[in-house]
Amino acid sequence: MKRTLLIGGVALAFFFAGCSKQPTLQNATETNQTATQTQTTENQTAANTAESVNTENAKVEEQNLQGMNVSVTQNNQQFAKKLASIVIYFDFDKYNIRPDQWPKVEELAKLIKENPSNYTVRIEGNCDEWGTEEYNYALGLKRANSVKNALIKLGVDPKKLTVISYGELNPVCTAHAKWCWRKNRRDNFTYLP
Repeated sequence: MKRTLLIGGVALAFFFAGCSKQPTLQNATETNQTATQTQTTENQTAANTAESVNTENAKVEEQNLQGMNVSVTQNNQQFAKKLASIVIYFDFDKYNIRPDQWPKVEELAKLIKENPSNYTVRIEGNCDEWGTEEYNYALGLKRANSVKNALIKLGVDPKKLTVISYGELNPVCTAHAKWCWRKNRRDNFTYLP
């Protein structure tokens, strides 16, 4: 019986000793709260880092887009200046392109084909003051269409071209002399974004 009591006492001692090492409900709750706080802090740090990286990426993209917009704007301005610098002249009462003006037409076609952006080139037909207003309007339109057709034959997309006639209403020279009238028999070119 002593032996049984001794074994029972030792067993109880081990039992109570094992129970004392078991976590209490309060210890488990504190451990869970600490783990949750640690996880929350880690998640916030990761989110802040991701947000910081995204913000930096957005800033870099915005700067790149602004740089591209400035570059595109500058290219368009240069293109518009080159277009405006080309003038094709015609003979009195004619709308066919003179042989000495063909290099300008070829230069114009090359310039338009090399610029890939979305735009339209307005071909503006003009005349001298001779003839009626209606006649000069029709002649200016024929001159503009003559250059348009030549550009299309040289490979320019017709969707990029539009024509208008100013007739005698848009002179670059107003003196009443032959040298001045020659300057008004022309086609000009305008960039339309």
